[in-house]
Amino acid sequence: MRIFALCILVVAGAFPASAAAQAYPARPIRLLVPYAPGGNTDIVARTFGQKLSERVGQPVIFDNRGGAAGSLGLGVAAKAAADGYNITIGDLGSMVITGHTNPNRDYQLRDFAPISLVTSVSVVVTVNPRSNLNSIAELIAAARANPGKLTFATSGIGSPNHLAIELMKSMTGIQFLHVPFKGGPQAITAILGGEVDVLFDGSAFAQVRGGKLRAIGVTGPRLPALPDVPGIGETVRGFEFTNWWGMLAPAGTPAEVVRKLNEEFTAIAALPEIRERLTNLGLAARNSTPQEFGDFIRNETDKVARIVREANIKFD
Repeated sequence: MRIFALCILVVAGAFPASAAAQAYPARPIRLLVPYAPGGNTDIVARTFGQKLSERVGQPVIFDNRGGAAGSLGLGVAAKAAADGYNITIGDLGSMVITGHTNPNRDYQLRDFAPISLVTSVSVVVTVNPRSNLNSIAELIAAARANPGKLTFATSGIGSPNHLAIELMKSMTGIQFLHVPFKGGPQAITAILGGEVDVLFDGSAFAQVRGGKLRAIGVTGPRLPALPDVPGIGETVRGFEFTNWWGMLAPAGTPAEVVRKLNEEFTAIAALPEIRERLTNLGLAARNSTPQEFGDFIRNETDKVARIVREANIKFD
C-alpha cells in the first residue's frame, strides 16, 4: 500500500506540469517591444503578435519600452518571469550592436531563450537617378579609380548601414568618404538633393518604389519587393549583411513552451497574408529553430565584432 500510495503521489506531482504545458497559453501573453511605437520593430512585433493572439486564443499585450537603442527594454525583458507569458522581440541593433555602443547594458545573450528568427531586411544601396552608377560592379570600379572621393551616406556611426559599408570596404579594398547623418530621413534628403553619391539605408525602400532613387544592390539576398535588384554577394562573393528581427523569452522559460511558440511563429511567417504584408514593407519572412536562432545571433555577434575591430569604429 505504501508503494502504491507513493506511485500515486509521483504521478499526481507530474500531472500539473504536463497539464499546464498542454493548456498553454491559459492567460494573456506580454510581448515587450524595446522601441517606441511606429518603427519597424514595433510593426513586426504587432504583425506577428496579433496573429499569435488569433491562433492561440489569448490576448497578446504589447508593451513598448523604448530607450538607449533597445537596451532599456531588453534589460526589462531579460528580468521578466520565465513562465512563457513574457516574450520580447530583438533585432541586430538591440541584441548585437548595443554590445559596442552600450558596453554597460545589463543583459547578455545568455539571459534569453531564443524562440525564432521571424524577418529580415537588406540594406538597400541607392543612387540619385541622375547618377552614372548602375551596378555594384560599377560602384566598386569607380571607388577604386577615385579612392576616398566617393561619398557614402548612412544613418549614423555604428548603424547597420555603416557596418554594411565597412564590410564591403573590407572585402573589396575600396576607399570612400563615409558621411554619417543623424538618421535615415536626413541621409535620404541628402542623396535626393545630390549632396552625396551613394546611400546605404534600408528605409529608402519607399523612394526606390516611387522612382525618386535608383537601387543598384542590396546587402542580403534579393528582396521579394525588389526582385530585379541583385545582392552585393552576387558580385562580391560571400558578402551578406542584413538587419533582422526575432522572438525571445527570458532564459529558463520551459522548453515545451519555447517549442510551442516556435511552431506558432514559424506557421505565422509562412502565411501568405503575412508574407505579403512584410513584402510591402520591404522585409522578408524568415524562420528558424530555437537552436538555429541562437547560433545565428552568436555568428552575427562575431561578425559585428570583427567589422568594428577591423574598421576601428569609435562609438561616442
